[in-house]
Amino acid sequence: TLSASLLVCALCAATVLAISAAHLWSRQRDPLTMAVASGQPVTLIGTVSQEPRVSATSRSTLVITALDVEQVGGRASRLRATVLADKQWLSLSMGTRVQVRTRLRPTDPGRAETAIIPKRAGLKVLGPPTGVLGAVTGIRSGLAQAVGAQGVAGAGEEAGFWPSGARALVPGVALGDDHALPAQVREDMRTVSMTHLTAVSGQHVAIVLGLGLAALGMLPRRWRALLGAVLLTALVILVRPSGSVLRAATMGVVMLLGVVAGRRAASVPALCAGAIVLLLIDPWQSRDYGFALSVVATAGIVIGSKPVAVHLSHRLPRWLAAAVALPLMAQAACGPLLILLQPSVGAWSVPANLLSEPAAVVATISGLLAALIFPAWPAAATVIAWPALAACSWMVWVAGFFAHLPCATLPWPDGLTGALALGVCELGVLLLVAPYTRRALLEGLRRLTRPARGRLAPWQRPEPPAPGASATHRLDSAGTRPSWRRSS
Repeated sequence: TLSASLLVCALCAATVLAISAAHLWSRQRDPLTMAVASGQPVTLIGTVSQEPRVSATSRSTLVITALDVEQVGGRASRLRATVLADKQWLSLSMGTRVQVRTRLRPTDPGRAETAIIPKRAGLKVLGPPTGVLGAVTGIRSGLAQAVGAQGVAGAGEEAGFWPSGARALVPGVALGDDHALPAQVREDMRTVSMTHLTAVSGQHVAIVLGLGLAALGMLPRRWRALLGAVLLTALVILVRPSGSVLRAATMGVVMLLGVVAGRRAASVPALCAGAIVLLLIDPWQSRDYGFALSVVATAGIVIGSKPVAVHLSHRLPRWLAAAVALPLMAQAACGPLLILLQPSVGAWSVPANLLSEPAAVVATISGLLAALIFPAWPAAATVIAWPALAACSWMVWVAGFFAHLPCATLPWPDGLTGALALGVCELGVLLLVAPYTRRALLEGLRRLTRPARGRLAPWQRPEPPAPGASATHRLDSAGTRPSWRRSS
């Protein structure tokens, strides 16, 4: 019912706010926060938590990464700092333990990171990546070696048949490691809204779990779910957890629970539950554009792709209608949020993503296999990576072709006003091309506001059975109360 839905939303919001307040209370008492407030030089010991990437301009070259701080002046810390450094950080792999001597700068309010480590900080490497993180770093670097994507920003790629940027794009699509992607390819992909292909998300989880569960089809449900959980955990470790990865992994866990129960998991409740759980664990993800874009894109596909595919199937073949509906709904759902990042609308985003999606699937499967096989058999991994190279070459060509067409980027008002305006325009187009949508929306509102029937309204006690009635313990469609049936 409407009242129950509002109560659940209020409860979730209050819980997230309470957890955020507790995080802030703990954060204010952390030694890293105190060191920022003091303004004095301090010595930090921590672990590099992101692969260093280059942000080059005409004036300077900046290396950006992050540091999970372990100690601040000998006192334990659990916070993270953003590193804006020079080229000495560029050779550090994720998981490298370092010691830094610097004067910290504060971050903007609301950022997950507490401090900024500026340029010219004193750096001392304490040790290379070890343990699981060291093994993962070796696997990821092995894929780069298998495809020949050495160097930074594509500078060291071997000349050959593949176009520039294709070799560096393979680790980006397969493992989310796009730090070596050339600036021109990155800009082309951003212009036609293809950057999500280098962010590990639900597509990777769907491919890996789909193939894994299909291969384990002969086993009992519980064994399939257990091995699927192991496979999902290995994938998260390999691609390294981020907002979109954790959201997709949570959706995968819900799907595995459905496998155990022998029921198909509902996509919308799974998405909502995953987003709430992740916000409770890390409230700062609410300010992460990657997390927000991942959630709204998935919601758009889950809610709108099937109706749109049905509508398009009247004029297109069914398979083509389904293929067009996915990028169309994902782009429509992400459009208002993308305006907050870049005030422009891409006219060729949908056809570019439509042509790139099949290649992304091939690159993901081939790249993951090559990365796993390289430590044991480098020559075979190089051969296995060829389909990924071909697929990424196609994606580079598609991005470059559509990014340089007329009207590739149309200017749009920025800020919240522009985002709301684009959302209103998208809704108007939807009502114009699909008149039945208005009737469906009105029917959905009436169904939401009508009194509850066959289920418990909030705080309502179940009615006692009528005299002479026998209870048939059968759950109705809502699964909330038994149905009573007259005995014959």
